[in-house]
Amino acid sequence: MDLREQNIWKSIQGRDKGVFEHFYKEHYKLFYLAACQYLKDGALAEEVVNDVFLRIWEGAAQIDIQTSLRSYVYRAVVNRSINELGKGKKDRVHRKELARRPEETTEIREMETNELKVKLYEAIDRLPDQCRKVFMMSRFEEMKQQEIADRLHISIKTVKNHITHALKQLHAVLSDWHSLPVWIILLKSFFER
Repeated sequence: MDLREQNIWKSIQGRDKGVFEHFYKEHYKLFYLAACQYLKDGALAEEVVNDVFLRIWEGAAQIDIQTSLRSYVYRAVVNRSINELGKGKKDRVHRKELARRPEETTEIREMETNELKVKLYEAIDRLPDQCRKVFMMSRFEEMKQQEIADRLHISIKTVKNHITHALKQLHAVLSDWHSLPVWIILLKSFFER
């Protein structure tokens, strides 16, 4: 968990309603869409997301989050959605189908892509300042290495070293991600959107 999320989580654990509400409003749509992908029912998805947030608020003091706060809540919403599917026979069949073929479900793939984007942006935010600046100029602004070197008054070798370092750091942070073999291919396309 990065420093910003640590501060948010400490505030939530300290019962700061303002911080909790801000986090809820900022991320609600992502979690709601995740629940909708499984449940195919907007009202039930809303209920699931609200229930997850309520449980987090009520149990914050006892919850130990090892990953990012957003990832933790996302997983809790997905798990709760799957549990909801298990409540009826019709829904159990649907859950088994999802478990067997999640890669074939476009919506699920899109949600996983969004979660991967979150992890990528968090990893980029943790890069050293100059390294992050060079990497963002290269990937977001699509500047050539020589242009970056000229603008920042550094050598092209330093630019290359920063980009290599950034890619290694991102790879290390995302090494546990199940879609990792394709993340380098997808990296540029994430930033083009």
